[in-house]
Amino acid sequence: MDNAGTWDGVAPLLPKSVSLIAIDFPSHGLSSPRPRGTPFHFSNLLLTIERVVQHFGWKEVNIIGHSLGGAAAMLYAGAFPEKVKKIVMVDLIKPLSVDAADQPDKTARGILDFMEAELKIGREPPSYEYTTLLDKMVMSYRFSLTEEAAEVLLKRGSVKHADGLYSFNYDPLLKVGSIFGTSFDQQKAFANRLQCELLLIKASNGPLYESRELYDEIISIYEKKAKKFILKKVEGTHHVHLNNPEIVAPIISEFIEDKS
Repeated sequence: MDNAGTWDGVAPLLPKSVSLIAIDFPSHGLSSPRPRGTPFHFSNLLLTIERVVQHFGWKEVNIIGHSLGGAAAMLYAGAFPEKVKKIVMVDLIKPLSVDAADQPDKTARGILDFMEAELKIGREPPSYEYTTLLDKMVMSYRFSLTEEAAEVLLKRGSVKHADGLYSFNYDPLLKVGSIFGTSFDQQKAFANRLQCELLLIKASNGPLYESRELYDEIISIYEKKAKKFILKKVEGTHHVHLNNPEIVAPIISEFIEDKS
């Protein structure tokens, strides 16, 4: 449930020659929510990226993504290998995969959760003093964010009411799990189509969502298929790029500027 503000710290530290366009995915930040009745699916993120690419008339792109955005960047590069020159994935090695045998139960639960969440649409969201809102955000991210970093995300992630109180402005349907996921075999098929250069920045205290075996296997594909693969490990939390942009920005800058 982050937003385009996630790059506010990194952007000013990138080379002046880099033109950076940061977007709020639908239902995030200041973007409008998805049409009601339409559940989230990962393919929607790839569709959004392609809409942006076509809007600007770009023939080739570099994509920088954090967490979910990094997963979308990798899958997009696998779907459109001829369009992507370089991708940067910050603290995500691969999208979260679903075992085929688990999918029916996850689908049933996702449908019921989605319909329950729809009942909340139109209700006034809870409102808080700003300091309380800030505390809630820091705690909900399990202290991955500093207060300063949380305030950056709240610029696009909250709304101030006439009475001076604040509410989060994210779409409540974002909290619902996906009705359909992707299997590891499907993800490997995307990774095997990569032709771009790939930089993976992994935070020392960032989460690991799946087994080491799956991560090692997908990294071996990156090493074989990407034009160039670089894995950089840095000290920090899942939001290291926002908490400490001075650590991450030089790594990204060197990668983007490298013409070798």
